[in-house]
Amino acid sequence: MDKLSTKDLTISEIPSDARSRGIELSIIIVDYKSQKYSLPLVVDLQKRLKHLKFEIIIVDNNPSGDADKTFKKEFKGQDNIHVIKAKENKGYGSGNNLGVKNASGEYLLLLNPDTGICDDAIEQMLDFLARHSEVGALTCLLMQADGENLQRDFFGNFQSLAGVTIKRWNKKNAQVDKSGEFFYVDMISGAAMMLRRDTYQKIGGFDENFFMYIEDDDLCRRITGLGCKNAVITTAKIIHFEGQSSNNFEKKKFYYKSQDYYWQKHYGSFKTTLMKIIRSPYVLVQKVRSARQN
Repeated sequence: MDKLSTKDLTISEIPSDARSRGIELSIIIVDYKSQKYSLPLVVDLQKRLKHLKFEIIIVDNNPSGDADKTFKKEFKGQDNIHVIKAKENKGYGSGNNLGVKNASGEYLLLLNPDTGICDDAIEQMLDFLARHSEVGALTCLLMQADGENLQRDFFGNFQSLAGVTIKRWNKKNAQVDKSGEFFYVDMISGAAMMLRRDTYQKIGGFDENFFMYIEDDDLCRRITGLGCKNAVITTAKIIHFEGQSSNNFEKKKFYYKSQDYYWQKHYGSFKTTLMKIIRSPYVLVQKVRSARQN
């Protein structure tokens, strides 16, 4: 990836009928204090995708900040870049829902700001999804910052009692079989997820009861409820710079809250209670580790 500057962009006035054009792909980027990543990412996307009919929708998910003004200034006149200011930070899923409401593309790419595109990854994903009507949500190989090793947990199985305390990351994930063009999975990460806009609309988008974590698992589960499959394409790569798991227990609390809601929603009270019992020793260990680090 080249190091880019926003100075590389050509500035022109945004036409009032920008959304009336035939847009093939809408790229949704939800930004929360991540301008150091999102600004160069948008510049890079503009350079890479010149031959596509696409738009970039940046959702500033920090109501108290002024990142929206920075984006508007940097990309002034770019008729395919739209900046939306969230009135309230209700989480990643809510930010994407806001972006999709303003999207015109037949296909959507939900893309974290802290990502880097490798080669023609987006074109490959778009071409694949267009050829595979059975696929509801698609991602590619998500790499760590070194560009060599896979990010943990960018795909996996739906949560189950057997896997509550067992990380989905294992040797099977670390040694992805790349002999085929793709493989089916239960769920994929929302860090780089492509899907059809009508699929997103049919399931009602992200469940905004999830503020942080597991919202992508829930989304993928509802997509399979439509009779679709979720998949990983192995011929394309995207780097996720901050795609490492966090040991911060304050963030873990958000995860556990989301997990409680997910289980109640999909499994009911009895299995949710069992899950909490099975999970409790692991939560205790996390608390102890956090206390020692502090």
